[in-house]
Amino acid sequence: MRDLMAETKRVLITGVSRFWGAHLARRLEADPSVETIVAVDTHTPLVELTRTDYVRADIRHSLIGKLLRAMNIDTVVHAGLIVDPRRAPARVVHETNVIGTMNLIAACGAADSPVQKLVVKSSTAIYGSEPDDPSFWSEDMVRRAPPHDTFTRDLDEVEAYVRDFSIRRPDAVVTVLRFANVLGPGHNTPFARLFDLAVVPTVFGFDPRLQFVHEEDAVAVFERMVLESHPGTFNVAGSGIVVLSQAVSVMGKVNLPVIPFIGSELAMIALDRTVALGFSPHLTRLLRYGRVVDTSALSERLGDVVRHSTLDTVLAQARTRRVRDLVDRSSEYEYEAELEAFLRSRRAAGSNGHARSVPARRARRPARPRSSRTET
Repeated sequence: MRDLMAETKRVLITGVSRFWGAHLARRLEADPSVETIVAVDTHTPLVELTRTDYVRADIRHSLIGKLLRAMNIDTVVHAGLIVDPRRAPARVVHETNVIGTMNLIAACGAADSPVQKLVVKSSTAIYGSEPDDPSFWSEDMVRRAPPHDTFTRDLDEVEAYVRDFSIRRPDAVVTVLRFANVLGPGHNTPFARLFDLAVVPTVFGFDPRLQFVHEEDAVAVFERMVLESHPGTFNVAGSGIVVLSQAVSVMGKVNLPVIPFIGSELAMIALDRTVALGFSPHLTRLLRYGRVVDTSALSERLGDVVRHSTLDTVLAQARTRRVRDLVDRSSEYEYEAELEAFLRSRRAAGSNGHARSVPARRARRPARPRSSRTET
């Protein structure tokens, strides 16, 4: 019997250099019930974090188990999956997503592990995108076709590790969140880049049904699942659907159906050499067949936490992208560990000039989202 009242006091978050982990950490900092937040990543945090302890580490290494025990972590949030192919070479993406997840979950499931809750960010891409797909995917459905791309195959392995952990640790609360494609002002995703084009290339003869989730709603769902105990797998998307041509029209762009059905992946690769969209094969298939998921399980558990419908999300994206160039980015802060340590030591100095003990290094980044960070 699972302990559905598992408390969240000491949280470890992976992937703090990207939107998901960084913004979740910032929201958890505002909750006084969370005593400790530890952020683990190989790159520095995306936003300014005031009481999060940042540890530069790779979850592929065995250090992670020692960290869980040393910090007495009760909740692990795995937001570190790499979903944008532009972020790293294919080998690094696979090793981070699969080997990193395997190592992290092995550490969570060790005999002396203090972890009582595991929350994992996944994707609705796990359902695939095929011409004979059901009208709506519910969480208990599995696709009939094998994965056509490495990212979907990685998702299969990631969720398999999570299921194994759930079986080995029936006392732990395990939550998997399958997010639809996210849009928002702080999110530079392949679909956001596609909608930025004045002329949007689409697949000839296809007008797929799509769903999106607003970034504010995505982080709100993440936060609720971390602070509360809701075991299970949940689809996360804005209510309703849009067809691709409708989304392009809302953006005020021109729909140009020039991508051929046969060889569409090769066509997108060729286009990517001219315009860096970062459309991986699983997203190209989405341009042909689309995907719609059932979100009733999430609504029944969390109510109206997803406040933007899919159409609302597209409309909001259209408004924000029209004014984004008015924002002055010239004064963005760059993380400098040595400078931060020096300034904190000066602030910690007593009136006699001698430094008191300096607290653990905190992650410092600008609150403004960085457009150079990309993900789906």
